[in-house]
This record gives sequence, C-alpha cells and structure tokens, in this order.
Amino acid sequence: MDRTRGFLHAEVEARDWEEQRSLQAARLREVLALGEAQAPAVAALLRGAGARAGDFHSLEDLGRLPVTPKARLVELQREHPPFGGFLAVPLAQVRRIFRSPGPILDPQTPGEGWGWEEGLFAAGFRPGDVCVNTFGYQMTPAGMMFDEALGALGCPLVPTGVGDRDTQIEILRSLGVTGYTGMASFLLQIGERAREQGLDPARDFHLKAAFTTAEPLPDSLRNSVEEMFGATVRQGFGTAECGCLAYECHERGGMHLASRAIVEIADPESGRPLGPGEIGEIVVTLLSPAFPLLRLGTGDLSAVDPVACACGRPAPKLRGWLGRCDQLVKVKGMFLHPGAVQAAMRAFPEVARFRAVVTREEGRDVLTVQAEAQAPDEGLRVRIETRLREALGIGAGCRWVPGDSLPADGKVIDDLRKWD
Repeated sequence: MDRTRGFLHAEVEARDWEEQRSLQAARLREVLALGEAQAPAVAALLRGAGARAGDFHSLEDLGRLPVTPKARLVELQREHPPFGGFLAVPLAQVRRIFRSPGPILDPQTPGEGWGWEEGLFAAGFRPGDVCVNTFGYQMTPAGMMFDEALGALGCPLVPTGVGDRDTQIEILRSLGVTGYTGMASFLLQIGERAREQGLDPARDFHLKAAFTTAEPLPDSLRNSVEEMFGATVRQGFGTAECGCLAYECHERGGMHLASRAIVEIADPESGRPLGPGEIGEIVVTLLSPAFPLLRLGTGDLSAVDPVACACGRPAPKLRGWLGRCDQLVKVKGMFLHPGAVQAAMRAFPEVARFRAVVTREEGRDVLTVQAEAQAPDEGLRVRIETRLREALGIGAGCRWVPGDSLPADGKVIDDLRKWD
C-alpha cells in the first residue's frame, strides 16, 4: 500500500490555487449575505466598516473588516449569549455545542464537519486502518473532529481519549493498530512506557501513520517518535472554532492551506494583510453559512509561502507555528517573535539552552542572547551573533551563562525594559 501519494479529493486538492481562491470569493459573498441578514454580529461588523455584503468582490476586500481577537469573541458571547451574535441559523438546528478554551462556545450544525480528512489522507491514513484517537471527547471538539474524519475515511476507530499508557499499549498490540491521532508527545510517552515493559514499539506494534496537532512538533520530537515506532508522523494546524486550516503532506516543508476557510497572515497591530513570507498573526474567515466567523484572530504567528510542492498540491504552505502574538516584542522598531529566535538558534546544536533578553541602555534597545554551551568559545559566539543578525534583521549580542542557570520555563524572549 502506497501511503505517500494521491489525493482524497483530487478535484479540490489538485485544483489551481487561483481557481480555489476564486471559488472562495464566491462562497464568501454567499456567506456574508446570509450573515448580514441573519447574524447580528456579522451585520454589525459590516456596518462598522461602512460596507454591505455586496461590496466584497474579492478576498482582498476582507481587509476592510477588523480582526476579531479570540478574547473579543469571548466578550461577545458573554454580552450576546450563547454565540455572540454569529449564529446564522436557529438554535434548534445546532447538533452539538462544544466549549473550547477561552471559554468559547462552538456550534456544530448537521452536515458541517471540520475538514481533517484530507490532512489524514495526506499523512498516510488509508481506508481499513485500525486507529486510536487519543484526543479528548469531553466538551472540547478535538475528539469528535478526528472521530468523524476517521470514520469518513473508512477507518475502524478506538475512541480511547487520552487514557492511561498501559491501556493504550494493550490496545495498540491486541488490535494491530496502524493509525494514531493525538499529541506526538503522548505517543512518545506510550512508546517509552512500552520499552519499560520490555517491548520494542517498532517490532511489537504495527503503527504506520500518526497525525498530530495542538502542540508544536519540533524535529527532535518528530524524529524520536518516527524512529521509535517506525511510522511517519505528520501534523496539521487548526482551531476549535474553525477545524482544519492546514496540513502536512508526505514532502513536509510546511502545511498546505485547506480551501475550506480563508487564511490570512495579518499585522498583529493593525490587522493589515501581509504578503507571502511575512510573519504575522494567522487570521481566519470561516466559510460556514451557520457560523460565519469573519477575520478571527487566532493569536498564533506564522507565514505563508507559495511553493511548488512535489506532492502536486498547488495550495501555498503555512510555515508552521512560530509563537503567539502575546509573545511578540518590538525591538529597534521591528517585531521580534520567539519562532524567529528559535529558528536561528537551531543552527547551533552545541547550545543546550538559550534566552533572548531585551534591555534598554542609554535610550537604545539592546538584544542579548544568553546561551548555555558545553564548550563555549569566541568563534562560536561570533557565529551565533552573525546568524542572529542575518535571521532577525537586527543586531544581537551573545553572552555565555553557566550551565543550568536559565530557567526551563519555555520562555524564549524576556523583555526587561523599563519605560517609566
């Protein structure tokens, strides 16, 4: 069985990207017209922009509307329960109501799914694969998202949820499980527990494909899981409100944008749409006639790269998760984000731990990367500073600090500037 090629929906996935965008624009007009008539929040957004649904002729026109941060969506749902005025159908037509972090209420209406099927197929899942779904089924939609997607693919499913590792091991072995959906870090924990029991996950299990989301997937984690199980690990990006927005194919190198929603990269301060390769906030317009969210700010940072992929999918690729907007720091007039610092420092595996520190000296911003290394030397320091300057576009110093002196709290940038 070839798990590396083909499309689940060739008529959609292989379609020219400009044609896909043209179809999205037509769909947007329909959704806006319905929302203007039946969803008070959509009508209010249009009025605030001095626009009507009929004024939107292309996807570029979306930039006329403001970005609605998730925090604002939470406020709207409190002010106008239960869905903040975005529900465009009677409440009686809602099939399920989920509660995602925020908290945000997410409605699902009959016939509407979350679109993860294409991503699962691209990751190597095939009809007949026996799968475990370790995403949670309680209140949040992740468990049901992948439950329905795997069912649509024709994959027999064990809805384990997170569960304990010993139970997961028993199910993986006894049922000859070939597919896994859940966090890669949890799959690694399952494999480590299996080794404690004297098992070899690559020999004693039959896992072929794993699909993960909801957490970063650094190469170190991916490689560890793939080597442990002898399986491929691919990732996707989505939200509880919008479902699948992008997914990896066999070629990796970023995540292809799904055509079911409009994904923009916007300036975190102004909301202005940014161009290819520019890093900004992932902003989503959900093309749902029942729940037409317009320019929802996810709070996540990334960039979109138009690339020719050997898999045959023309859709541009989301570069990956590059941090959160609330972690953005403006240094010397430019945005500095954790993902850019991490990407630059990946070139130096001899650095065990690092942290970018921003200070203010004599009225000027100063960026210094504090780094722990087993064998620090002047040559390495110079190479790091050169790489940082090239990658970040601003000058940065490197200073060695003693081993284990930096806190292991996940913080990449520490802004110590005082403005009083």
